[in-house]
Amino acid sequence: MRVQLKDTVTLQTNLSLDQSYIVYEIESTASGNTYYRIENDAKQVVPYDSMFFDVVSDKLYGEWTILNKSNQSSARVPGELAYIPFWEEFYTDDPRALRAFRQVKAKFYLAELEVSEIKNILESNNEDEIDFVFNMLIHAKCGTFIYEVIQFAITRLVEQTYSEDELLIAAFEYLSLFKEEHIHTFFIDYLTNIELGNDKLTQIVSNYFAS
Repeated sequence: MRVQLKDTVTLQTNLSLDQSYIVYEIESTASGNTYYRIENDAKQVVPYDSMFFDVVSDKLYGEWTILNKSNQSSARVPGELAYIPFWEEFYTDDPRALRAFRQVKAKFYLAELEVSEIKNILESNNEDEIDFVFNMLIHAKCGTFIYEVIQFAITRLVEQTYSEDELLIAAFEYLSLFKEEHIHTFFIDYLTNIELGNDKLTQIVSNYFAS
C-alpha cells in the first residue's frame, strides 16, 4: 500500500508532496481515526493521520494480521511484524525487529516500486538506500538492473580509486549472480587493472570466472 500527501495539505515535517510512501501499519483508534505508519524522508518510521494522504495503491502484499492494542485501538500489520512489542523493539534497535522490518521493506519495494524508481535510487547519493536496494536485489536474484549496477560500479571504482568499499562489494556480488556478456566484459576490464584492485573484489571476480 502506498500513499501520497494531498496537494491541499500544508507541507508536513519530513514529508514531500512529490513522494509516495509505503505503509507499514494501518492503525484504527477507538475514536475512529486512522493512522498510516510510514518511513518519512528522514528515514523515521512514524504514524501520520490518514486525513493528510491520498491512497495511490491499496494492495496489501503478503499476509497482514489485525492486532488489538491495550488502548482499544487496533492495527493491521504485515505478518512478520505482527507482535505487540514490535515497534518498541524496532525503536530501540532490537536486531530481531530491525531484521523483520528490512525483510518487509524489501518485499514491498519489489512489489510496489516502479523500475524507474529503483533506477533513481541507484543513481542517487543516498548510500543507505543504495545498500538496501543492492541487498534486496541480491536476495531476490533480480537481474533487471544489471546495466545500472555496472554503471554504478564503474563510477564508484574511479571515485574510490579501487579501494575497499562496501557498496562496491555489494555491486560486484550482485553482478556475479548472472552470466551475461556485458558482465564478463566489465569483470575482464576490472582484472586488467588488477594492480589497483582489492582482495575482496578480486575474489568475487575470480569466483565468477571459476564457476
